[in-house]
Amino acid sequence: MVHVSFVLFPGFPMLAYALGCAVLDTANKLSPEPIFSHDMRIPGHQPVRASNGALVDPGQANWDGTENIDLVLVLCDDAMPGRIPNGFQAYLSRIEAAGGRLGGVATGALILARIGWLDGRQAVLSHSPDLTDAPQFPAIETVERPYVIDDRRMTVAGGAAIGEALCAWIAKTASPALAQEVARAMASGKLPQPHGQSASQDDAQHEAPPVDPIIAAMEARMRAHLETPLALTELAESLGMSRKALRGRCERALGVKPSEHYLTLRLRHGADLLRHTAMPVSDIARVSGFETLAGFSRAISNKLGVSPSAVRKMARAARMVTSYA
Repeated sequence: MVHVSFVLFPGFPMLAYALGCAVLDTANKLSPEPIFSHDMRIPGHQPVRASNGALVDPGQANWDGTENIDLVLVLCDDAMPGRIPNGFQAYLSRIEAAGGRLGGVATGALILARIGWLDGRQAVLSHSPDLTDAPQFPAIETVERPYVIDDRRMTVAGGAAIGEALCAWIAKTASPALAQEVARAMASGKLPQPHGQSASQDDAQHEAPPVDPIIAAMEARMRAHLETPLALTELAESLGMSRKALRGRCERALGVKPSEHYLTLRLRHGADLLRHTAMPVSDIARVSGFETLAGFSRAISNKLGVSPSAVRKMARAARMVTSYA
């Protein structure tokens, strides 16, 4: 098993962490057997807040297990930490001694540079506009690229480029063919079913119409009225049924209430527009049947775990990965 360790400093970019985990998890799903594992560690081993305000608990409560780590990726906010913990530095030293690769994303790469791990190598060193007195590293050959893999070092310009960098690393570590499959899956947002497995119930509902003709008609009416949702009583009556009867039939066919299915269709529509268009989020909220932007944002966050802007950023990041497809 090839193991990746994410080290998260306070204010770390959640987009980069989520995208990195998604690339590794996608690679596992596309492989006959899981190839990659990953953990998350935090200097000080205490909960920290991510860039989006989420409070994250440390996945590992210590710096043990370095002999099994093939790649460590350091993520940090735009501000260079005033002090780099000794335990973290020792952790990197043990990984290096065991033959692992050291990597950093944006300011995380600057942390590696500051403690000397990038001397004599090419690296991407992106300075935040907030760093008015940006540090200089004459022993490092800086380059203007999304990422650089130089021997046992990986440096990444920003959070969105981590998917591209990890696909290049997967090509070296596992196979170019797997990297291409991962790139295609990440770019399309659809995960192929590997090795003849059948699609999940949720995927089947998403891709194919319901078998029950009444529920198929219900869904067709829902899809025709995403921007101005029909009242459920009106919807049931248009199908020649009572609201209660429609609910029972929907629950038997789809496992959810009509209201839940309607909301899912509207949110899928909104998420597709976020991923594939440049429409303002307020307009997407309106055409998805939400009276307010706040209501749409709340519903998307509850459904997907991230904000509408993060959905758009992650889709943009995934498209960058297509250079390996």
